[in-house]
Amino acid sequence: MMIGIPQRHHYDLLSATDFEEWEKAREVQNRSFPTAHPRIAGLDYYSDWRPAEGLCRDCLDYFELPEGNLGLAIGDVAGKGLAAALLTSSLHGLARALRHGYRSLAELTAAIDALFYEVCPDNSYATIFLARYDPERRLLHYVNAGHEPPIVLRKTDRGYWPVELEPTGPVIGMLRRSAFEEGVISLLPGDMLAAYTDGLCEAANVRGEAWGFERLLSTIRASSYLKARDIVDRVLETAESFCAGGLRYDDMTLWLGRVEETARETRPSEDHAALAAVA
Repeated sequence: MMIGIPQRHHYDLLSATDFEEWEKAREVQNRSFPTAHPRIAGLDYYSDWRPAEGLCRDCLDYFELPEGNLGLAIGDVAGKGLAAALLTSSLHGLARALRHGYRSLAELTAAIDALFYEVCPDNSYATIFLARYDPERRLLHYVNAGHEPPIVLRKTDRGYWPVELEPTGPVIGMLRRSAFEEGVISLLPGDMLAAYTDGLCEAANVRGEAWGFERLLSTIRASSYLKARDIVDRVLETAESFCAGGLRYDDMTLWLGRVEETARETRPSEDHAALAAVA
């Protein structure tokens, strides 16, 4: 999965030297995105991204943690151009360097925020969603620092019931000191988690109509019989097809995971689906 070249209207404005430098920066960014795909017991997951320009302002990483847990980080830096891309690389580096040695995700987020604040220009900020999935207990621990709420799609006997993981703290890089809370939610067999950046729902067609959250939700539901990789591919292809001919000003990133199930496991009713969250 490689970051694409700048869109045509950007390419035309670049000299040969500028374009060569842009390509080098793109290669550096490519190396920061995850290349390994740790195997996590009972979890089928996949991710992909579509940059609006040659350099991406979305941040994505996932990695294996002790005891077979999976770590996930997805973020979005406000702004455009090279400055935002540099901040994205800084955010990604901080999340990767600091991911070990903290007792909680709230402490980790506060540490990332404090260091990111030091490099963030005035009026700049980023959103980030940090999570740890425990496959043995099927628990998702998370901190949502102002990020677009990821969706847990709870599988019920009448379809998928959406539960949004709302922010548990402010955006990072804007305030000198911020406090964050850690949330926990149980994931049942068959449940899916979709974490994404706002550029996915805000992608617009030539009429200025946004693709939107409801289309995202319906596309995932309609593709739920597929493997995670195929669902991600279909969602991004559908969004790109919708906005074909229009100009995309923001990157689109999607991570999707599903807890695998067996034939003997039963589904909760829709009435009880939202009660599976734990404090």
